[in-house]
This record gives sequence, C-alpha cells and structure tokens, in this order.
Amino acid sequence: MLAVADVHCPRFLPAFKQSLTQLSAPDAFFFAGDMINRGKSSEYITVLDTIEDTLGTGFPIIACFGNEEYSEMRKEILYLVGDRILFLDEKSTILESSSDQIGVVGTQGSLDKATSWQRRNIPSVKGVFERRAQRAASLLKKMTTQVDKRILLMHYSPCLETCEGESERSFAWLGSRKFYRAVEEQQPDLVIHGHVHNATKHKAMIGTSLVHNVSLPAVGSITELDLWE
Repeated sequence: MLAVADVHCPRFLPAFKQSLTQLSAPDAFFFAGDMINRGKSSEYITVLDTIEDTLGTGFPIIACFGNEEYSEMRKEILYLVGDRILFLDEKSTILESSSDQIGVVGTQGSLDKATSWQRRNIPSVKGVFERRAQRAASLLKKMTTQVDKRILLMHYSPCLETCEGESERSFAWLGSRKFYRAVEEQQPDLVIHGHVHNATKHKAMIGTSLVHNVSLPAVGSITELDLWE
C-alpha cells in the first residue's frame, strides 16, 4: 500500500513525481488530505494524471478531505474526479484482497482548538469536532467483526508523537485528544494521517495501533505501508 498527504499541488508536485518513479503499483493508494493547494480543485486532475502516467490505474485510490480541500469546493472536487477516487468523509468502505477484508474509515479529523477561520465560518465548530471523533469510533466499532484489518484514514493527527518537531504548544491546531481516545478505545490496526509538515518522527503506537504521519513535506517521499508487518 502507498499513502501520502500534503502534496498541496502544485506546490510539492515535483517531489511527488520524483517519489512515484521509485515505486511500483500498490494494492491501494491512500490520500490523507491537502492534495491540492488552497482549494484549487482542478489540481486534483493533475495529481491523478501524474499517478496514472507513472503507476497506471489498476488499484483503488481512497481519500479523506484535508483543510485545504475547502468545504465549499468539495462538491466540485467530487464531480471532477468522478470514480477515480473514493472519498470517505465520515464514511467507511471495505477493500477485498485475495485473502482478507480490510475496513477503512475516513474523516478529516478534529482539532483541540479551532482556527480563527473555522470559528468564523463553521457554526458550532466545537460540536462538529466532537461528532467527528464519535462518528469515527462508531464506524470502527461496527467493523470489528466484519473485517480482518481496520484502517483509520484522517487528515489531522491523533497524537503528539507524530507531531514531534513542531512546538508542543501548537498541537491544539494539529490534532485532537478526542481522536487519541477514539483510537485508544477502538484499536484500529493502522492510522494514516497528514497535516504535520515539520514532523521529525513519522511513526508511533497508540496501544496496538500503528500511527503513520504520511505528510510529504515531513517524510520527503510517498510512504510505503505493509498492513501485515
């Protein structure tokens, strides 16, 4: 599996292209948000065409929204990408492999402290953030007996450890303790997130859950993942 976030196309597109040339077609490709810069919907086509030109099309692409896939642009993004990407916005899906079923829950995630823009533009943003964590936990719990492995795909971080490199005081604007508790309680096998550009530590454990920060600016490349490690 491959995963990436924060391409902010066209900002980090050259690094994204270079990383793709070092890889083979995956079983699945996960986008953890902010694949485009400042709501520029058309750049999603650039990202998809770049992948297709390098790796082909014989694998699913699963995505969640980031904060730069602006809420007001999301319908346009969905229209533009059609069936080339499956967006999970507080939704779940099941991927079938040759021997296993993999459940994937997707969400933008939450912040402990809303940004000034969010406070101005999202009514009752604190409640929105609480509901997202509750919804993710509910979807993960529902899948416990339905699948062999569970993945939580999100944009914001669920823990301090994969934000190492940033100021600890900034975590409130990078992630959410509510999602930490959701992961701690539900123990998905893998959590994929982005958003934290300056992280120096890219993996951490919450109980038995492996958390990966796949932000391209932080990692320097697309992240290869093995769910059966």
